[in-house]
Amino acid sequence: MESETPQGKLLKKRQLAKALNISPRSIENYMTRGWVPYIRVGRCVRFDLVDVLATLKARGQCNAVLKGEGQP
Repeated sequence: MESETPQGKLLKKRQLAKALNISPRSIENYMTRGWVPYIRVGRCVRFDLVDVLATLKARGQCNAVLKGEGQP
């Protein structure tokens, strides 16, 4: 069963890392620092790509992180 938001599907950590062209470990670091929003579904964690991109843009981290921004 796919989880969805009004913007689209919720991504797993590995899927988000691939979309942002960074490692899953970097995603974990960002979560620990509170740099990316996430949703806890039971024991799982999911990410809304639109929310993550907006948060990173607001933090001014787009240039450092987003290499393939148009590729969800």
